[in-house]
Amino acid sequence: MRGILYTFESFEALALLMEAGGDEQELELPFTDGLRDGEWVTATFSVGEDATAVAACAVDRGYGLRLAFTDRDWSMLWQFANSIEPPTIPPPSMAAPSFNIRAPLDTHVLVVDDDPDLLNVVSAMLRSAGFHTAGVGSAEEAFDALRDAPMDLVVLDWNLPGMSGIDFCQRLRKEDRFARLPILFLTAHSSTADVVTAFKAGADDFVSKPFRGPELAARVLSLVRRSQLPPPSARRP
Repeated sequence: MRGILYTFESFEALALLMEAGGDEQELELPFTDGLRDGEWVTATFSVGEDATAVAACAVDRGYGLRLAFTDRDWSMLWQFANSIEPPTIPPPSMAAPSFNIRAPLDTHVLVVDDDPDLLNVVSAMLRSAGFHTAGVGSAEEAFDALRDAPMDLVVLDWNLPGMSGIDFCQRLRKEDRFARLPILFLTAHSSTADVVTAFKAGADDFVSKPFRGPELAARVLSLVRRSQLPPPSARRP
């Protein structure tokens, strides 16, 4: 899925843009090159050092392409635009993150997403919580990365070029050495059927877009800690 990046200096600027969208729940596009009417994209909104992402659809109403949002995603974006919470991605000069989640030492996370903007945002959110991250843009690259270096968890996008995130998850689970590797899906797919599909494929958790750094880091940390427990058969009764 293609990514569209919006960058704002303040939440007020984003809120003003959304007000201009009015009842149509549409935003002007920062660019239209290569976009097609009806194409779904991941829209990432960066405000200072905070960010969120939602799914959106390019539409042509007869006066050029614009980006349209569902009621749910528009509402979530509006809440983000009117947020009073502190940034979830601290500046490099800060010694500690703005939330009390710290990764165990030397914990490595592989982020798999074909949208480079979202890949960078997710990686920054995790690094701010103390995780070491590596990023790739496809399932094929993810296989190579996992074979080259040990990882403690995979954050996986649903829609990938070539092999999908679901197919990658299923294939990964067939290899014994990755049987207990935690996999967290990060996607706009959030229906009950999609959640069931992800868990059947072997996913351990599921975070819907839009997301915030503290939630993402907390879920990753929980999965890492759970994976470090001995398997049930090895535990004392």
